[in-house]
Amino acid sequence: MIREHLYHKKIGADHDFRWRGGDVTRLEGIADGVFAITLTLLIVTGSGVTGFNEVWTMVRDLPAFLASFALIMYIWLEHYKFFRRYGLIDAWSIFFNAAFLFIVMILAYPLKLLSTFLWYLIIGVSTEPLFVTTENSMEAIAPIMQRQYMMYFYGTVIIGVFGILMLMHVNAWGKRQLLELDELEKLTTLQAITHHGFSTLVGLLSIIVLWFSKNPGLSGVVYFLMPILHPFIAFIFIKKINSRKRD
Repeated sequence: MIREHLYHKKIGADHDFRWRGGDVTRLEGIADGVFAITLTLLIVTGSGVTGFNEVWTMVRDLPAFLASFALIMYIWLEHYKFFRRYGLIDAWSIFFNAAFLFIVMILAYPLKLLSTFLWYLIIGVSTEPLFVTTENSMEAIAPIMQRQYMMYFYGTVIIGVFGILMLMHVNAWGKRQLLELDELEKLTTLQAITHHGFSTLVGLLSIIVLWFSKNPGLSGVVYFLMPILHPFIAFIFIKKINSRKRD
């Protein structure tokens, strides 16, 4: 299991944060299984590769897959670091973990659709085939409505994933005395809460913008706040951590 390999190699360890998680628990084992299924669903397509055109399409759309893969792996890494740092297996951690894994399981196909849609816009390929209503559909949904639903769903998943990660860290913060967190570890925990909290707020803002504007493209632009906010938050906390080290 990759989690065990990383643990024994101490990969991802922070010198300023003592690892309290021991051997990989059954809870983490289930999580790895869910992440593996999710990554598999990113690869699976509706039909097999039967000719050059299918191969070419797969290669052409590889950046879309890589973007989806990168997001899933980032979420996995945050999950991995949480259990290594705090080692919590209390009732709230089990509940939050179950909810977290449920959302991750339903993330694959919507994430793949969105990343493919954005990639098609970049390379100038028509996105209409992505929003075709089949004859067997129970109801016909206009393409613009499909785009809106896609962004609603994506925003909800972002709120769910990062909101739960935030709550998991809030739970750890509430047990900071029991975990015997030192001052640097407390700052790192607050940094994680802030990062995941802002990611959650960005997802919520995207849904609000979509609700009032009915413009899925405009709601998508909201996510460009993340590469602006997160480096700024990191800069503030790194400055505080370095100042605390000097003291």
